[in-house]
Amino acid sequence: MDEVVGPLLVWLRRTSGPKGRKLLAADVASRAAKALRTDLVSVYDALRQLRSSELVSYKPDTMGIPYAGYLTVVPAEVDVSASETAWREALAAVKDDAQLADALAVSHALFDGLEALDMHHVVQGLIRIRGVAASLEDEFGFSVSAQHILGSSKVLSRLPLATLRLLGVDRLPSTPRYLVVAGPPQPVAVLFIENTTSFEVAVKAGLDAQVALVAAYGYGLNMMSDSSAGLALLESVRSRGCEVLSRTGSGHSLDQLFGHPRMFFWGDLDREGLRIAMALRQHLPQLELSGLYAPMRALGARRESSHPYVGLSGKALQAAWIPAGDSLLDGLAAACNDRAVDQETLDVRQYKPLAHVGLAEASSLALGA
Repeated sequence: MDEVVGPLLVWLRRTSGPKGRKLLAADVASRAAKALRTDLVSVYDALRQLRSSELVSYKPDTMGIPYAGYLTVVPAEVDVSASETAWREALAAVKDDAQLADALAVSHALFDGLEALDMHHVVQGLIRIRGVAASLEDEFGFSVSAQHILGSSKVLSRLPLATLRLLGVDRLPSTPRYLVVAGPPQPVAVLFIENTTSFEVAVKAGLDAQVALVAAYGYGLNMMSDSSAGLALLESVRSRGCEVLSRTGSGHSLDQLFGHPRMFFWGDLDREGLRIAMALRQHLPQLELSGLYAPMRALGARRESSHPYVGLSGKALQAAWIPAGDSLLDGLAAACNDRAVDQETLDVRQYKPLAHVGLAEASSLALGA
């Protein structure tokens, strides 16, 4: 019957979880027998052997069988990597705050790849930050991180919020986001543009002569991809926590821009671009889809000017569209259900009149079709 001991221990550990959860003792033997396809007598004997070896604990009856309460399983030993060992040794410097040391120990994987001396400097930097936390309330988190931890701005932002709270730096201000505006202070319309490349192309095309063009920066001025610009735009509108930079013109204010009665959005003709438009409308109810989507819809109908939702286009993970109950949004979503068009595809110089009219009006006039 010894051949049951090993499989039973494996089953108990798998069933109880990695931290040794308690299992109800009353039915554990019958459950194990069924799972292992063996008899109860064999399981009873194996349980007695495991208890004798202190691999499980339970309150036994006169036959040494669990009968009431809980059975607790000793979890399997986990191999500790050399990197984790070095990190825990570095944390020995945190002598006066066991709670902080424990919290940092859990995050050991963040520091894989560092040499032991670098780990020591990281810990010393964190200790310094904790010591001066009260004087850092107006400092940016990236700056604090870089000035104290190996010259790296990203370390603090990768730590859990609970750990930052123990360090006293959980409320440091984030780097500001920027809304970049091009156009007159009293525009005929406001056009929110998802991608910063298209914003710049629109400026060069002269769309800012009458229309206030708005785009967002704030996740890094990435020269190779605009992928986060739409989300930055949404967050800037949602929080109103951004600075305004004037690309052309002057005197721009958030209140005037966000309160303008004629407001449009132009982005990628794909599911995520339309989701950004829908989310913006929750905060700016007067927002309409721009007429510039009309020629983009025509581009989407042509195979040579559209692309599928695959890794090459960066769209493989875009979720399917859920009907929004809005005929224009749902109609565009249907048009880009299988193939999408990035807004940079459109030569806006040919469609300048569409910049300050809505999609419904553009479609009715057949502009750009």
